[in-house]
Amino acid sequence: MKYKLIAIDLDDTLLNTNLKISELNKKAILDAKRKGVYITIATGRMLNSAMPYIQELNIDIPVITYQGSYLTDVKTGKNIIKKAVPLDYANAIIEECKLENLHIQAYHDTTYFFEVENKYSQFYEKMSGVQGEEVGDLVRYLKYELKEEPVKLIIIDEPPKIHNAFKHFQEKFGKHLQVLISRPHYLEFTHIEATKGNALAQLGSILNIPREEIIAIGDSFNDISMIEYAGLGVAIGNSACQVKSHAQYIAPTNDEDGVADVIYRFIFGEE
Repeated sequence: MKYKLIAIDLDDTLLNTNLKISELNKKAILDAKRKGVYITIATGRMLNSAMPYIQELNIDIPVITYQGSYLTDVKTGKNIIKKAVPLDYANAIIEECKLENLHIQAYHDTTYFFEVENKYSQFYEKMSGVQGEEVGDLVRYLKYELKEEPVKLIIIDEPPKIHNAFKHFQEKFGKHLQVLISRPHYLEFTHIEATKGNALAQLGSILNIPREEIIAIGDSFNDISMIEYAGLGVAIGNSACQVKSHAQYIAPTNDEDGVADVIYRFIFGEE
């Protein structure tokens, strides 16, 4: 068997537009597991937001969350990798968001924080299934209440504003942090080494599986690093053209059981 590990993104890849795993995708994953293939999730979500899907698929190997900031053993809850955003950079980004009236959230382990609840915090709660915490002045909260560096920051706004913000923040912080658009409404900041590709390499090392025997499936800019790292990098059909340009195979869309197509084609040899 050529491929022994498959890393799959959640939103807009494994999950359809109803945020569900289709029956065919689920069957394909369980068939692959029975064949001896390791399956993991690689997502920008926090662990508790991804956990319902992890449990649905009975995944028992380490999973990649927070864009690769965490590699977590789901059986013990222990973080094999944990990389956070340096507080000076976090504070600078938050202060700029205040000036530009951009909604920003800071994350720590299983929760997230924002200054004032609004339509964007409500939108995120609906998408993630996890309720955040309104804390007032976010810079003060991180310094005096949380007293830890956040694992991730995310700006949520309309796609045109996110696109413009990306250009600005990438130019200002791109040498120090990972700055990327994960979904049209989300601009995310993580540690410079926190990528899905780096976390996938670490997982492959733990499982003693070389990159040539790994498949990575994703749809967005935050998936490019693992698509490039894997022996077979796959972009789902609804991916942006730039993401597709990094892939070796373009699968059907997330609403057309693209993950199942990959598994049956490359694990079972079915056309």
